[in-house]
Amino acid sequence: MAGALLAAATLPASAQSAYPSRPVKLIVPFPAGTSPDVIARLWGDEFSKATGQAVVVENRPGASTIIAAQAAANAAPDGYTLLWTVNNTFSINPYVYKKLPYKAEDFVPVTRILSVPYVLVTSNDSKIRTLQDLIRDAKAKPDTMTYASAGIGQGTHVAMARLLGQAGVSMTHVPYKDYFLPDVIAQRVDVAFDASTGAIPQVKAGKVRALGVSSAKRIDGLPDVPAIAEVLPGFVGDSWHGIFAPKGTPEPVLASLLAQSQKVVAMPAFRAKLEGYGLTPVGESPEAFRHFLGEDARAWAKVVKDNKITAE
Repeated sequence: MAGALLAAATLPASAQSAYPSRPVKLIVPFPAGTSPDVIARLWGDEFSKATGQAVVVENRPGASTIIAAQAAANAAPDGYTLLWTVNNTFSINPYVYKKLPYKAEDFVPVTRILSVPYVLVTSNDSKIRTLQDLIRDAKAKPDTMTYASAGIGQGTHVAMARLLGQAGVSMTHVPYKDYFLPDVIAQRVDVAFDASTGAIPQVKAGKVRALGVSSAKRIDGLPDVPAIAEVLPGFVGDSWHGIFAPKGTPEPVLASLLAQSQKVVAMPAFRAKLEGYGLTPVGESPEAFRHFLGEDARAWAKVVKDNKITAE
């Protein structure tokens, strides 16, 4: 009897230590082929090679990541359904929307995989050649110039609001439901922030001109493009990709997830792919990620409040 009880008591720990023992579902709040989807699949491939278990990406786009976050929050807390998301979910949405079907406390942060610089771009045929040109023209013609974004309250909108506020200028916002860069190229709108993954190929193809990057320093993918902070000291407007698990996920499972994720981020080939997209590898601890999330949320909450950004 004692032996049987001992075996039963040790079974959960053994099962947890064997994680993963079956395929892992990764919910991504964006369509297939977008930056978060592409990088999530790269991570998933390496995770599968290391563990022998498949990673199945489930694309749940729409509603500023809300649909995907709700699905992940309602999943069983066993480590077999995870959320791969960006800053909107926890750093922007809670301040833009009056009601959300999830809250930050529904999740456990595992690790921030990378930082995503935005690139401020204009048409290659535009007369605007520098950020200083843009600020000068916007000051001369308040609200006449336009900027595009992926929608009200999206990262590309809120980052631009932060830039305009710090520069002391105003422009007219043109939110899009689909990809907006073609209208920037065609000069239907003057400028836009786009994630480095989308902007860099267009810059290198000569279709758009990069005016600045939102990271604190220049990025390897565009070494000749200044950081916006060189013109507006202290400006940072990056997004990020991170992995979250539903609240209640066992600690051994979280520890395994973290260890495997940090191994992936440390791989030279994986890092090279990220840097080729203009992304900055991170792979920080859960404690560091929690601290970062707090600072990130405070910064974006102020921008949202100052600019009265709201969405239903």
